[in-house]
Amino acid sequence: MPPYLKIYDGPTDPEDHVTYYVSTVKGNDLAKEQISSILLKKFGETLTGGALTWYSQLPARSIKTFEKMADKFVTAHAGAKKADARVNDIIVIKQSPGEGLRDFLARFNRVRMTIPNLSEGMAVAAFQNGLNRNGSRATRKLLSWLMKYPPTTWDKIHNAYFAEVRADEDDLNGPTHQLILVQAGSRKDRRNNFRRDLAAARPNRERHQPYIRSAIMPPPSTKRAYLDQG
Repeated sequence: MPPYLKIYDGPTDPEDHVTYYVSTVKGNDLAKEQISSILLKKFGETLTGGALTWYSQLPARSIKTFEKMADKFVTAHAGAKKADARVNDIIVIKQSPGEGLRDFLARFNRVRMTIPNLSEGMAVAAFQNGLNRNGSRATRKLLSWLMKYPPTTWDKIHNAYFAEVRADEDDLNGPTHQLILVQAGSRKDRRNNFRRDLAAARPNRERHQPYIRSAIMPPPSTKRAYLDQG
């Protein structure tokens, strides 16, 4: 068996392994009538771990052709293909320019929780790669902390966010904060409308005051002249 054949241990797509195995064997200048026999006979040498355990438990001489072997192999390891696809779901998560750190952390964590057997290293790497380097101050602060103290578990990232970032309350780009601003603006508008309505309804006191005619007194100089004449 060629030493450069890939070894299958379970966490990758089984169909890819079969395709690569067949193409490699066919490229070794074998006679056409030999290929099928070699494919079936040497397939077990490309397996390790759980895949090798599965192969060793097959009843002896129960599979006569490589096509049947390949079909059983792919069916038995179909779960690995699905798991591999699920991991891709978390790798492609990216923080959008208008997304706050709090919202991105929550969105990433929701996907992380749906992937079975996701390694801590994969979760940590995917989260760091997904952060927007030109994001808010909170995002940049967390990135700086992660670079200074490289985390090894998801819990360390989560704790770093709460300990180092959340207290700042400066993540102003997230939808959550924008909703708070909109709600605050609505309350302010309602207060202003109430004050205008109250002012319009208040009686105009000056308009309803009775008219009082004041006595007209002559200027002091005129009064003095009038007394002198008397």
